[in-house]
Amino acid sequence: MDGEARIIEVDGQRFRVRFEPLEGSLEVETSGGEPVRLLAFRFDAYLAALDRHVYVGAEGLSFDPGAFSREVLEHSGVPVALFAELSPLALWWAAAGSGAGPRAPTSDGWVDVGSARVQLRPWTWVRRGRALSASVSTRDDGTRALSLERYLREMLSASVVATDPSAFSLESLSGPETAALIDAAVAMNIPGERLEDQLSRSHEPEGQALAHLTLRLCKALGWTPSQVWETPAAEVDRLLSLLDVVEVPAPAAALAGASGLASHPDAVVIQVEEG
Repeated sequence: MDGEARIIEVDGQRFRVRFEPLEGSLEVETSGGEPVRLLAFRFDAYLAALDRHVYVGAEGLSFDPGAFSREVLEHSGVPVALFAELSPLALWWAAAGSGAGPRAPTSDGWVDVGSARVQLRPWTWVRRGRALSASVSTRDDGTRALSLERYLREMLSASVVATDPSAFSLESLSGPETAALIDAAVAMNIPGERLEDQLSRSHEPEGQALAHLTLRLCKALGWTPSQVWETPAAEVDRLLSLLDVVEVPAPAAALAGASGLASHPDAVVIQVEEG
């Protein structure tokens, strides 16, 4: 990123490029010899392009890389005649060109994004529901559409709690830095399904027992299922033993004055009152 010319290979094609870190741009020498400059594809443009070129279908999300790369080239004012040649480079430049690959957050949620640090926290179930509701619209034909840009903005608004430096703005992020931040936020908010999740939903005895014990401990301790599942097995055994002691149901109250057969649980007691 020092402005020196270098050769990079993208999808089997070789490009002679020069990074301009101060401008956040990339100069590429085309096959005809003329230089072309690719401008930084920053946060707002990146999210808007995702919204236009990522589609939600029955099988999940699908991405149109050709349309996305054309938008990057149009953003930089590249002549249409060069689109086919530079399309792979444009896609690489917008998604990974600055070298800002995925970063795993620290234990307290901080993740490096370019020259800054951002602290993330998981969003709540209620906030996620509100974001989804605000991001879904109904078309004239009755079908529903998801605004991915709106949804991602809502997720980042809920998940980003601090930046270092404090004056840092997400809008200054390059495309690759934006992608890295989204990856980190998604990984924190959608950690993936655990084996315990699958087992607890099953109708097998083991799954039902896991679900019952997990909810019992969550209710008693105010924990989440993940906290229960990550607790050492010996400690869980101790907790369950203690709950067995304190949760013993109180004995049923005996019938007042009942004795003999009248105290039998299946007895029918007839009380005769004097007139």
